[in-house]
Order: sequence, then C-alpha cells, then structure tokens
Amino acid sequence: MKKQVLSLFMILMSALFVACNEDAGFSSDSSLRLEFSTDTVSFDTLFTERVSPSAMFTVRNRNNKGLRINDVRLAGGGESGFSVLVDGQYGAVMRDLEVRAKDSLFVVVSVKLDKNGMDVPHLVEDALVFTLESGVQQQVVLEAHGRDVVFMYGDSILSDTTFTAGHYVIYDSLKVAENAVLNIEKGATFYFHDKAYLKVNGILNIKGEYNDPVVFRGDRTDNMFDYLPYDRVPGRWGGVVIDSTSNGNTIAHCDIHGAEYGIRVERGDTTAQRLTVTSSKLHNFKGHALELYASRANVTNSLIANAQGNCVKVVGGNVSFTHCTIANFYVFEQRDVALALHNSYEGEPMPLYGASFRNCIITGSKDDELMGYFTTYGDTIPNSINYYFENSLINTIESDDSCFVNIVYDKADTPPFAKEHFRKIDNEVFDYDFHLTDVSVARGMASDTFIDQFPYDIDGVVREQGSVDAGCYQFLETTF
Repeated sequence: MKKQVLSLFMILMSALFVACNEDAGFSSDSSLRLEFSTDTVSFDTLFTERVSPSAMFTVRNRNNKGLRINDVRLAGGGESGFSVLVDGQYGAVMRDLEVRAKDSLFVVVSVKLDKNGMDVPHLVEDALVFTLESGVQQQVVLEAHGRDVVFMYGDSILSDTTFTAGHYVIYDSLKVAENAVLNIEKGATFYFHDKAYLKVNGILNIKGEYNDPVVFRGDRTDNMFDYLPYDRVPGRWGGVVIDSTSNGNTIAHCDIHGAEYGIRVERGDTTAQRLTVTSSKLHNFKGHALELYASRANVTNSLIANAQGNCVKVVGGNVSFTHCTIANFYVFEQRDVALALHNSYEGEPMPLYGASFRNCIITGSKDDELMGYFTTYGDTIPNSINYYFENSLINTIESDDSCFVNIVYDKADTPPFAKEHFRKIDNEVFDYDFHLTDVSVARGMASDTFIDQFPYDIDGVVREQGSVDAGCYQFLETTF
C-alpha cells in the first residue's frame, strides 16, 4: 500500500514538474512571433545636432511559450543617429534577450541627427531588427525628420541686424539693445526654449508676408499626448517685451503663440508711436496676449485669441484696433475676459485718451467679454476715459452709450453665439480655426470705410465693396 501511495506521489510530482517546466519553457518554433505596439517609431521635425526626446514602444509575447531573441540590432549599424535601449541593454546591437510567455519588454528610442545642409526637413530612416532563436526576423521602422537650425545662447543685438529666412533656436533670451534695430525677414521661425523671451530696448521690425509669415513659438516639436502637440500648449516660453525706451516697432504677418504672454508694451513715451501690428496672430497664452501700457499703438487685420489673462489689455494711452478678431476660448484654467480697458495702474492715474475698435469681433465663451476698469479722477486729469466701438460684433451687455455705434451684440440666447461664429473651436484637442462660418452675423456687417486701407484680409482674401465682414477674416465658402 505504501509503495502504491509513493508511486502515485512520484507520478503527480513528475507531472507537475513537467507542467511547470513547460510553462517556463522556451520555444524555437518558427511559427511563433513577437507583437509590437507600433510598426513605426516616427519623430516629428527635430533640430539637427540635438538629442530628441525619447519615444517608447512595447514588445509583447502573447504565445504560451517563451521566446529567445538572439539579437536586436539597428539595421544601419548605428550610423543613422538612432539610439536604442532594450531591456536594460544599450547600443547598436543587443544580444541574448528573453520574453517569457504572456510577458513583454520595453524599448526606448532617441535620435541625434547630423546637419544636412538643407532648408527643409530631411528624412532619416533606420530599422530595429529582432532576430529570434528560430531564425525569424521582425522589425520596427525608425524615422525622423531633421531640420538645420542656428542655436543662439543669450545673444544681444548691439547694432542694426537682419535675420533672413531660416530657423533659430533661442536659449537664455534674445535682447535688442537701445539704438539697435532688429529686422526679421519673411520666412524666419524662432523657437524659444523654456522661459526664453525677446526683449526690445531698441526697435523691432518684423516683415513677414501672408503666405510666408514670421513665427515665434516654443522649441518643443514633439507631443505632450498623442492628440496634443506641445505647440498647442501655452506657457512654453517667455514672450515679447517692448521696453520703455523702445518706439517705432512694426510687426507684419507674424504668428506668436504658446508663450507665457504675447506682446507686452511697457510704459514709455506717450507721444510716440510705440507699436504697429498688421495682419498678425497672437494666440494661446498663460497670461495676456497683448498688453499696452500708456502707449500709442495701432493693430489692424489681426487675430488675438485664447489667453488665461486678457486677449487685449489696454491700460491708458491711445490705441486703435481695426478689422481685428479678439476671441477668448481658453480652457486650461480659469481665465479673464477677451478685452479689458483701464485708466489706472497700481493706484496711479493712467488716462485712457483713446481706445477705438472698428469692424472688429470681440467675443468668447463667457457671458460678457468686455470689461472697463475705470476710476474717475475729476478735474485732476480730464479726458481720462475715452473708448469707441463701431460696426463690430461684441459679446457684452447691450448699451445705449453713444460710444457704441452700429453694434451687433453677441448673446447666448440669440444664436449664433460665440463659437458658432467660427469654423472650429475644439477644446478637447485645443484646435481652433477662427475663419467665419456661413451663419455668423459678422458677415457683411462691417463698414466699407477702411477698404482702401485694408483691401485684403489676413489671408490675402479680397474684401468686396458692400460685403465686408467684421474681424480679420473675410468669409469663404469651404469644400470640407
């Protein structure tokens, strides 16, 4: 009896050992394959001579047997610039890896591309080849586009300087000294590193064209999430500061976005023209998009949108806006209104001698996007509160004030309202298109008065007599 029990025990133990050994076993069956979370690792446009952010993918073994990998190697032998880390091994070739049944391992990829001498992004390709114990080979494609750039580290412009078309990466900020002029030609793109900014003590002249603008943006070209490029995230760099010593600045066809703030004009000579902005875009800021302190400024044919602060903040001075779209749909955090007018600052009088808005759109997702923060100084400072709105679509409380002339009030209970005027306001993926929809009441409501000055909209579309639209965009039928 004891012998029978012992025999039975030995049989059971043997079976269990075999079963455990099979579960932990590896197969060289050529029909078994690995599975990859992606078939291609692709990097968007990168700066040459700088290491990219890392990308990661997963290698899974969904089989009931473990698989041994003889080696994982870069097909290009490491000459392409790609670097790979696989299960703790790093190099152009990694050997003797194992993936147990139903298990996985992680692969981390980065790349540093050499200069290519080309003005457009250059595609570099490689492949990561997995050779299994069975002899089966599988691969994941690696690709990256590299762009040559000029790196600048804490530079100061001390004499008249011109930047031509090209790509510039700014570290530790860029400063224009007093008495120096910085000219920026069409087709120039500036990528500002975290916290870097442009400070102008001299003069800034930006000379973009509608089909070849100048661009100021952050230097992250990758994605925060699959659906969200860093380029759509605010606060990626500092912004543009026009210092108190700076007058006569002009900005034409420039796209400034993704910063802590857009353009801030410090208090200076109130009799001089401080800033002229034409056919430009300022959008997506953690602070204010455009701040004007006791300044003379003209802004025309421009889009100023999406700021946690104000899209436009005017503190005293004399300013005019014509054919501008000022729209606030910022959703990252609680925000302020689209337009704010002040006649004081930190307890000090700052008279608002003039603030005119003609043929404009001023709207957003709040019930009221226009605020006036005014203090009456009596006879001490006469004429300190002056504003005027004409032929504009405005999201604010309806007024019988004579300073509001031919105004269409944008109201939530009278559609179309706010985002319904525009082609795309997508707060899920932070994607915005402020061209007018066919239902927008901004269509045809503008005055023809400025058609000789501004015969084209921000895109170069002709404005026709009798059908001029408010805002910076003239309506166009779409085919999508």
